[in-house]
Amino acid sequence: MKHLLLICLFYTLFEAGLSAEKSPCVQITYTRTNNVGFRCTQLTTLQKYLDQARANTTIITIFDSNISNVPGHSFARFGATLMTLDLHESGIQTCDAQAFVGLTKLKKLMLWGNKLTFVPGDWFVYMYSLQTLDLSFNFIQGIDYTIFQMLPNLENFYFDYNQLRYIDYNMFAYLGNLKRVKFSKNPWSWPYRARLTWQLENQKVDAPDVWEDWNWMNVVIKDCVESGRGELPSDKVLDCAVEKLLTFAYETSSAQERSSTAGCNEQARKLVRCMRPMSTNATGDTDYETVRRILEDYSTILPPMGIALSPFPLKR
Repeated sequence: MKHLLLICLFYTLFEAGLSAEKSPCVQITYTRTNNVGFRCTQLTTLQKYLDQARANTTIITIFDSNISNVPGHSFARFGATLMTLDLHESGIQTCDAQAFVGLTKLKKLMLWGNKLTFVPGDWFVYMYSLQTLDLSFNFIQGIDYTIFQMLPNLENFYFDYNQLRYIDYNMFAYLGNLKRVKFSKNPWSWPYRARLTWQLENQKVDAPDVWEDWNWMNVVIKDCVESGRGELPSDKVLDCAVEKLLTFAYETSSAQERSSTAGCNEQARKLVRCMRPMSTNATGDTDYETVRRILEDYSTILPPMGIALSPFPLKR
């Protein structure tokens, strides 16, 4: 009987050792900051492994996983202590309405690199402490406007590289502590992008925008609107911007540069003449309007061409 008990004991210890060795999660203690971390990778489900984490965990990081849905109350057990929840590149498509319920102490919610398409307000109930929300690199087409009123302490808001076409820029006024925003690489229309940029500028928010390095266009458009040359989204504003751009380029070039580019100027005039509508019933665009249409055509065809060529870099 004694031998049988010993065999059972050794088998239990051996099985536990194998289970610990195969676990995709590790517990981390940060002695300098007194934080308790729990980090997992290659997960296909959550609850099975979250049960292994300590109740006083302050940082949970899950990455390189395949979790299609985050169930409700998944992290409620850590509500009293959890400050950072990082679920990046985990294949998340949806989160239940109460997926993040109880996380009243949370300061950072990182959801970048997933497959989310919509951000509901239900996720952020009583999440007053949140300072950083990262939704970058998803497929988000809509964001519930109620979140702007629910996150009074938000400082960093990243939603670049998504599929957003519109967000009410007036709602950003509710984020009084906002310091930094990233919104590039969404299919914004140009007038909306300009309005959003001005709203963030008025709030003194740092909002670096990768718009083909055309940040100068925002300034010129704003000047055209304020000088009464048109209202967004009228194309008259863009015509004004093109006029200012060409005038600036000419006035800042030296006499020598003007002489050396005389041939270019003639070619440019030919291009404008070719692009003018030939029909007698046409609206009769001015040269600046024609140049604007040329720029619009180029801005439409160049990005797809760049993407098509990207897998085939030129050999040096």
